[in-house]
Amino acid sequence: LWLAACGLLAPFVHNNRLNAAQAQMSDQSSPEAASADSPAAEERSPLAPLSSGGVGGNSTASNVAQDDPEFEVEVAVDERESWGTKIDFLLSIIGFAVDLANVWRFPYLCYKYGGGAFLLPYFLMNIFQAVPLFYMELVLGQVNQHGPIRVWDICPLARGIGLAQNLMTYLVAFYYNVIIAWCFLFLFNSFSTTTLPWMKCDNAFNTEWCVTVEQYKNLTMQNRSAKYVLASEEFFERGVLAIHESVGLSNLGQPRLLLVICCMIVFTCLYFSLWKGVKTSGKVVYITATMPYILLSILLVNGARLPGASRGIKYFINPDLSKLNSIDPWIEAAIQVFYSTGAGFGVHLSYASYSRPKNNCYRDCLITAAANAAASFLAGFVVFSYLGYMSEITGKPVDQVTAEGPGLVFQVYPIAIGTLPVAPLWSILFFSLLITLGLDSAMGGMECLLTGVGDLIEKPLRRYKNVREIFTVCVIVFAFFMSIFLCTQGGMYIWNLLNNFSAGLSIIVVAFSQAIAVSWFYGLDQFCKDIKDNLGFSPGIFWRLCWKFISPVFILVIIVFNIVILMDSSSFLYFYKYTEYHPELFANRTEGNNYFYFYPTGGKLIGWGICAIQLGMIPALAVYAIVSYKSLAKAITPIRDHRLVDSGHVTRYTIRHWLSLGPMDTFPLDLIHRAWSKRRHGNKSNANASEAEDGDGNHKASESYPMTGSSKVVDEDG
Repeated sequence: LWLAACGLLAPFVHNNRLNAAQAQMSDQSSPEAASADSPAAEERSPLAPLSSGGVGGNSTASNVAQDDPEFEVEVAVDERESWGTKIDFLLSIIGFAVDLANVWRFPYLCYKYGGGAFLLPYFLMNIFQAVPLFYMELVLGQVNQHGPIRVWDICPLARGIGLAQNLMTYLVAFYYNVIIAWCFLFLFNSFSTTTLPWMKCDNAFNTEWCVTVEQYKNLTMQNRSAKYVLASEEFFERGVLAIHESVGLSNLGQPRLLLVICCMIVFTCLYFSLWKGVKTSGKVVYITATMPYILLSILLVNGARLPGASRGIKYFINPDLSKLNSIDPWIEAAIQVFYSTGAGFGVHLSYASYSRPKNNCYRDCLITAAANAAASFLAGFVVFSYLGYMSEITGKPVDQVTAEGPGLVFQVYPIAIGTLPVAPLWSILFFSLLITLGLDSAMGGMECLLTGVGDLIEKPLRRYKNVREIFTVCVIVFAFFMSIFLCTQGGMYIWNLLNNFSAGLSIIVVAFSQAIAVSWFYGLDQFCKDIKDNLGFSPGIFWRLCWKFISPVFILVIIVFNIVILMDSSSFLYFYKYTEYHPELFANRTEGNNYFYFYPTGGKLIGWGICAIQLGMIPALAVYAIVSYKSLAKAITPIRDHRLVDSGHVTRYTIRHWLSLGPMDTFPLDLIHRAWSKRRHGNKSNANASEAEDGDGNHKASESYPMTGSSKVVDEDG
């Protein structure tokens, strides 16, 4: 409700700032006041008129305002913190993109869907879906210099997108940081001078079916291993989670003290990484973003020489093209690249808002996409080299020791490491890897909320000291107290519910809405002009087609697929699968050793409610924008151009705005435009075209924009 209130108040906060800026300008309109402008002020343009072609300016608005003082509008640009160096920003977006999913989901998908054959849909989805949306988000934040809520001053109708992103990243923080707490708990248990605790069965929580690796191998050879479980599986579910002491959501039990302490450590690390803004988080990522590559390389060198490693790697990369005949691998690839790059969460947008407007975010986008793919492949080789070794020591095929998600990194992988010489050392390295992967992603999620809401509250509260620090404390402390529910004996039931619903369908719909809002409502004419004004070049035709058509269509297919899953009552969304038999929860063993907790109706309603609240913000804020402005035209027009709408200059009501692929300044649009002009106007058009060229010979027809109700084209001179 608090976030919703901030979103609803955003238009009034902005209008008050705009009125104050105009009043200040009128007071300083004398020649003496105008001559007092300092060079620093001129460089930062704290009061930049639209006619100056400032950041994100509208070309039509600029031309009209330049000719007619009645339409001259000036917008205040806040002083904004920026990254210490460009590498701080680059490492931050790489750190957020490369997370735990690169280790526990990508390798499993490669194995499940044809090994090396899965790389084909993976790369295609990266090229046509993930990277274009990633690029769009970086440009959106950098050009407008605002977080995920205020950035939608360019289209008030879409302000609900930013609000949904803020709520989504905060909900994810409740359970994602608990995963890092599990990693800390395993890390502390790794400092053992004897046997690692998940390698033995003499703990108080162990059952009579617990066996060590050697015992399990002997039972497998005798075909008697079906009802027995490895010590690592019981250590995680019964030792760490104590899930056997909770029957479900109706009885969560008591918080686990060690987990609560580990959660406190995680949130403390987050606070001291974020409390001073990007100045501090930009330095932390030098460790958290680079260390995973170093640790993965060390683990790969060690894993590649283990017996059975080649067998596991073969399972990982061996191509089976027949698996690509179904729709499943294509849908899974689309979902994987979507979550892997992190586009749609608003984090990259928030990070980019602290970059200099002229920073080459296009280069950063490509570097991050390459680094993300490299991390996934490297993690795949590491994981499957150890799974091959696990197959060797247990006597079971690789496909029977393979797992996905938490089961892979907290049950299968630890026991493989535990059999190595100097096992504690390798365990410390592995869980340090998971912690570094998790922390910078958790930092990004928190920064999205701090930036989005901070844009609304920091200026009104600027007269108070340490606003950022106090706000960070409030956000971190509340998230910590919410995470305590996930540290209870039944906390895994809540964790699974949040994991399925907080960033499932909602993140996909948010990304789809963002693509539509930018490429259709804001318009590619203006968006491409923003890129050219700030980066120095126009985006190519590939990016424009992806933004307007290809990426939205791909995402729409995923949305339909997810809705089908949501409507299926037997879907994985509505149950939690135990990895072993718990006599406290089940009276009898089943033949297939499959044990489930099915969420009651109340649990399903909670999941649907979490998803519905996030998605409902988008249409609710859209309706509110139309009602509050009493005009659809204003709701889809940047706030800086609202006075132009009042005068009847509504560029969003033209056919060109909706059908345009952007300025005709890139191949092959420039050739098409020249050919069309020559055919229509003949020699006269050639003369006009030569007049419309600048000193470098660049055609300026891209700057033209048809006015409402007129066939006349307005050029740069109005």
